[in-house]
Amino acid sequence: MARPVIEGQRQGATMTAKRTEPVVHMIGNAHIDPVWLWRVGEGREEVLSTYRSALDRMVETPEFVFSSGGAVTYRWVQEDAPDLFATIQQRVAEGRWSLVNGWWVQPDCNIPSGESFVRHGLYGQRALMEMFGTRAVTGYNVDSFGHACSLPQILLGCGLRNYVFFRPEPGREMDLPGTLFWWESDDGSRVLASRPPLHYPSQPGGLIERIDAAASQAPADVGHVMCFYGVGNHGGGPTKENIASITRAMARPDGPQVRFDNADRFFEAVRASATELPVVHSDLQHHARGCYTAVSAIKRYNRKCEHALLTAEKFAALSHHFLGSGYPRQALTLAWHQVLFNQFHDILAGTSIREACEDAYAEYAESLEIAQVALETALSAISAQIDTQGAGRSLLVFNPLAWAQSVPVETAVMVTGHWSEDWGGVFRPGLVCLTDDQGQEVPCQVTALEHSGAYYVLHLCFLADLPALGYRCYHLAFPDDAPTWTPPEPRKVLSIENAYLGLSFDPESGWPTSLIDKANGLEHLRDAGCVPLVIDDPSDTWSHDVVSFDREVGRFHAQGDVALIEDGPVRQVVRVRSQWGCSTVESDYVLYADARQVYLDVTVDWHEQGKMLKLAFPLALQDPQSTSSAPYGSIQRTDDGGEEPCQGWVDVRGMIDGRPCGFSLLNDCKYGYDVLAGELRMSILRSPVYAFHQPRQIEPGVTYHYTDQGEQVVRLALIPYSGSWQREGDVVRRAESLNAPPVACEVEAHPGEWPACASLVRCSPSNVVLTTIKVAEDGEDLILRGYETAGHETEAEIHLGLGAARSRWTVTWQPHEIKTLRLRHDSPALVEVNMLEEERAH
Repeated sequence: MARPVIEGQRQGATMTAKRTEPVVHMIGNAHIDPVWLWRVGEGREEVLSTYRSALDRMVETPEFVFSSGGAVTYRWVQEDAPDLFATIQQRVAEGRWSLVNGWWVQPDCNIPSGESFVRHGLYGQRALMEMFGTRAVTGYNVDSFGHACSLPQILLGCGLRNYVFFRPEPGREMDLPGTLFWWESDDGSRVLASRPPLHYPSQPGGLIERIDAAASQAPADVGHVMCFYGVGNHGGGPTKENIASITRAMARPDGPQVRFDNADRFFEAVRASATELPVVHSDLQHHARGCYTAVSAIKRYNRKCEHALLTAEKFAALSHHFLGSGYPRQALTLAWHQVLFNQFHDILAGTSIREACEDAYAEYAESLEIAQVALETALSAISAQIDTQGAGRSLLVFNPLAWAQSVPVETAVMVTGHWSEDWGGVFRPGLVCLTDDQGQEVPCQVTALEHSGAYYVLHLCFLADLPALGYRCYHLAFPDDAPTWTPPEPRKVLSIENAYLGLSFDPESGWPTSLIDKANGLEHLRDAGCVPLVIDDPSDTWSHDVVSFDREVGRFHAQGDVALIEDGPVRQVVRVRSQWGCSTVESDYVLYADARQVYLDVTVDWHEQGKMLKLAFPLALQDPQSTSSAPYGSIQRTDDGGEEPCQGWVDVRGMIDGRPCGFSLLNDCKYGYDVLAGELRMSILRSPVYAFHQPRQIEPGVTYHYTDQGEQVVRLALIPYSGSWQREGDVVRRAESLNAPPVACEVEAHPGEWPACASLVRCSPSNVVLTTIKVAEDGEDLILRGYETAGHETEAEIHLGLGAARSRWTVTWQPHEIKTLRLRHDSPALVEVNMLEEERAH
């Protein structure tokens, strides 16, 4: 998707006659941040208080209508105040309490993965149907800090055909063709969207001036406008004076028509007007650009949990499907609920107080534990079916992705001699011999050795050729005559290379000055790359009113030599240690044999305040143009140096010596970047004060707590290529591989009915990425979901099963389509369903 595109064309039939007196739909609401400057316990209490107040106002004024979203808030009321919940159920049935949003919370709308947004709709809409017998039809993220380009397709797939938002704000943040428009994603999906005038909260007093101001901004050819009111953020909701002033406005003989209403009826009125509306084909940005990077730990936990749960679900679902194993639906649902809750915009954006972040870390850790238990249980059941016999100890390596790949595996094995030898320090493990399921030797490299008192732990790496979403059995042997492992002595080096790539370093600065694609001899760097830049960042936690982080105040400088710390048959590793101020960066450049990418493992020990850290990559590309990942999609951007959101990858393509080339940067936990004049800069961290909002200023003598202090780790991958990012770069699948690594586990050798190497699920071609396999929410069927990444209609093949029992389907993906499929447990039928796992109406 290229942004921004605001089309002059319009959607709809010929408009009706222009109204002279607009209708102002008064939307009573109470924006409740369940976490922000308070912890979740206080937020939960505020939900109860606010909802009680809204019900009291309904008793006083029968015409009053209240709207609220976030399924988790209703679950809290159901658990904490059953009588209150029953009254809300009654008001919903009467049409006086409007259910909006349809998601678990109002999340950050840039950072969650595409699958997380789908789960917001899946779990949110199911919860509303269970509790109230109905669902939301209006998406409602009034306080989120920007909205990803792919959301219209996800909203529609979850039954949400309207969308309300307030940020980015008009004028200084993003101009739109009006308060009403069709918002369109790359696949052509459209939702009717509104950015109402004014803002979602109001003051507790009278609203006459607010009503008139909203009426003055009503689209003349529509004749309808929403006016939100009610005290918000810490709850509260509409006040008695708010409501009394609306009643007075309704009684005025002149002026706009005023009615108590909800967003659903507003959008119905807009559709009934048959007015042609403009089409906006872009993401909706920018507000609070610092939120893409604030509080790195939150972002890292989020990414790790998303992928851990997807991996656990895949193998648990396949174990259930093939073997009849129990599927841990309740535990996985709890884990997803916790991840989704912590995607609330003030948590995931990193703008909550420090104590609230600590609460989030605890829930993330629990979700990771649930995912790990589910994965281990499923892999144990699958492993029991596999023939793992062979010479030496058996090591099963599982590929969680639905395509075959040659991928690095890093694992650790316990090695021990007789206890008396260990106790006496006589035993020391030798080097390892690794063979595959065919008995062929596989290069294996020891990377570290640790001792725990009773045994050694040997850390290994090797390149595994793995079948699509399947496994391969390897065997470890420890020959008696093998030499013992000794760590290599670091030595000064200025370059490393393999058959495909060459990487050279400057001996003075320590930074790479050359990255050559050896297939064509093309240089991809025009200057020193991977350079840690220190940016002056005095902005608040959100970085309000900041467009670019461009005030460079320093660069890290190498301390000591560029050192080769590993040089074996599997990989070479070069380490550069650097320092600026009180902080250090350790950069490990990892080049595997036969790899077409360089891994970069960065360990930062940060002790600066009011600063930002970026990694800069000046590229040797003419006419550069960037594209970045988005939730279940991608977006082409204007490269003006402004801070932008991304997910697992950013690509810059252009020309080198007349050839189309590009450079992709993958990451495992970062979400912000900028590009200017062919230089790509990935945002690594920021260090403002926690939850510090302008115009507040730092006061002398006060102790403040700054974010991102201490150590953190990020893994990047550098991919130079010739051609396009969609094909030759294969960027989407490589980013998935970086974030969902293979799983290795040592097992007992035993016979089994399944072969030692097999694929359980395969999806091709490469532009259709199958991301999700789970058991349906309402039965035993399998749910599969994937999306098309290159913008081409594609006939995709899906294979499921082993040997002669393997099933095969051909499924058509439209350009950029997110498709959900349901495999009946009692038949071979694979049917298309919506994101709520229901068959689509034809």
